[in-house]
Amino acid sequence: MTATAEWTGEDGHDPATTGDPGDPAAPTGTATRSVPATQPHRTVLHRLDDAASGLVVTGLDDEARAVLVRGLRRAGRRVLVVATTAADAVTWRRELGEPAATTHGVAPGLTGTEDEIAERLAATAGADGWLTVLLGLAEEVGDGAPPLDAPELADLRRLLLAEHGTRPGLDGARRRQVLPPPAELPPEPHVDQLADELLDVAGPASSPDRESARPLIAALACLPPDGAGSLDPLLRRIDEGVVALGRAGEDAAWARHVIDGVLAGRTAAAWSRVAGALPEVAQVSRHDHGSGPAQVRVTDDGVDPGTAAEAFERFADFLDTGGTLRRMFKSEEQRAVELLLPSLAINRVDPTTAEGAAAVGHHLRLRELEAGLATALAGLGRTVRPAEQRALLVHRLLSLRELCLRIGTVVDAVTELRTLLTGLPDAVRPATDGLPALGRVVGTGRRLTARASADLARRELGDVVARLNAVASPADRAPELRAALTALLRLDVDAYARAVEAADLARDEQRDLRRSDALAARLTDRPALLEALDADTSDETWIPREERWSQAWAHRDGLTWLRARTPGVVTTTAALAGREQAATADVDLVVLGPVDDEDPPTPWGERPDDVLELPGFGDDGRRLLVLPRAD
Repeated sequence: MTATAEWTGEDGHDPATTGDPGDPAAPTGTATRSVPATQPHRTVLHRLDDAASGLVVTGLDDEARAVLVRGLRRAGRRVLVVATTAADAVTWRRELGEPAATTHGVAPGLTGTEDEIAERLAATAGADGWLTVLLGLAEEVGDGAPPLDAPELADLRRLLLAEHGTRPGLDGARRRQVLPPPAELPPEPHVDQLADELLDVAGPASSPDRESARPLIAALACLPPDGAGSLDPLLRRIDEGVVALGRAGEDAAWARHVIDGVLAGRTAAAWSRVAGALPEVAQVSRHDHGSGPAQVRVTDDGVDPGTAAEAFERFADFLDTGGTLRRMFKSEEQRAVELLLPSLAINRVDPTTAEGAAAVGHHLRLRELEAGLATALAGLGRTVRPAEQRALLVHRLLSLRELCLRIGTVVDAVTELRTLLTGLPDAVRPATDGLPALGRVVGTGRRLTARASADLARRELGDVVARLNAVASPADRAPELRAALTALLRLDVDAYARAVEAADLARDEQRDLRRSDALAARLTDRPALLEALDADTSDETWIPREERWSQAWAHRDGLTWLRARTPGVVTTTAALAGREQAATADVDLVVLGPVDDEDPPTPWGERPDDVLELPGFGDDGRRLLVLPRAD
């Protein structure tokens, strides 16, 4: 049979309607079975001339319908037979003598002839077609393998619902939060043991001092390891320095007052001026030695000792280098000294000699140091009156220097201690804003460091806190990490236990979020699926889809395969679904049926109004639609 014959059915004669000319047993012009002499296709074609929309043909059975189609195929007419079921397509092929349809294995659960697969796809479109609506057809069969299996899809939906639902159980902020690693969290009993060891330095378990000392003990115990080793030497320096000041006689109270004011910030600026003057006071012995027997007093308050000392030092250098005294044409150095002499009371040396001028210069330097220190100490409430005798002046300057150096030792050590304490959060950092507060820190700290077991516990706890602090910056820490650190910094064992338990729960939450992200990432190439999940995560929508998840992907593969097929001369409405116009663009007639419906639908527009009943055939009550297609 030629390609044209495949569509038209022409093979030179129609054995179904006439006898074989070569067979003497078959009379010419006589049908091989009892059918009307009028050919049904002629009647149909004649009526089609007046029925442009087609005909509904009745009064036929399977054999008669095949006879009609074979007749319609003559004269080169292209006739497409479209059955409404796969079973009717089998009957058409048998009656028309077409080859039986081939069986295909397209996807899991989709095996059969093209018509059977199409019929199955149409039957399951309501349950499984949603995926194809969302994603469209695949490029090739098998290219659209599901990125998730059904349990993974259900898991993803559950996690999305937990994060974005009306009653969320997952906090998206957890993604960027850093939790304490389990390995860095010592067991609660061990923390309890460390706390007991530390608190024992304040008294037995029943002692009220124990609880009152807890915040301070906790703070000192949680110092960073790089500073924990410096704690004991610092505390010893402060303690010894304060004790030494206590032996300063009448100056002890003033010294303590100065330290207290500096620590509180009231006299910090005044103390800085005193500390700045002390290096110059260290030159007292040199100036005392250089003064020799000289005794000098400044009798004019308008004379600056330092300026006067400089004048005498220049005059001594002038004389040492060969300069001489003159009654007229005096040197500048001589005139400067002579201007100062009326304002000075100089004893035991001749200021007009090089040696005497140098001695006066040194003594004036002592007066300069005395004035400078007196000015600085005035800001701290200490009055220093000028000494009459040089020995008293020297003794007073050296005594004040020694006293201020002791104060400085304590102040400098406290400054170092404060630097060390900056490693603690503001909320738990112990106060050092006065001697009473400083005394508590020093006393408690020295008891901690003096007891070996407590010192070991202190260092271990400090190391734990340091490692937890190093886990993340404060901005990135999860609430549970902050809670664990706060509990350790307060030696609150119960709060620590709650924080560890909460961290375990938060870790599960983070694990769920990471799984949600990982599953969602596998849908990156299927954004429509993610959008659908985002728009609706309800059980009503998705449980049926999850139950038939693999079937939906098979359904999409089946439709992809079906759309790529070229319809044969006998097909079904299901196989043509969605491409009826394109599939019949080069067809002269479409024969649709047989159908049982008295008002049969047609994919090509309205049902024809004209009905043609062909009497004389075996009528099975089913109808056939004959529809003209090509212009």
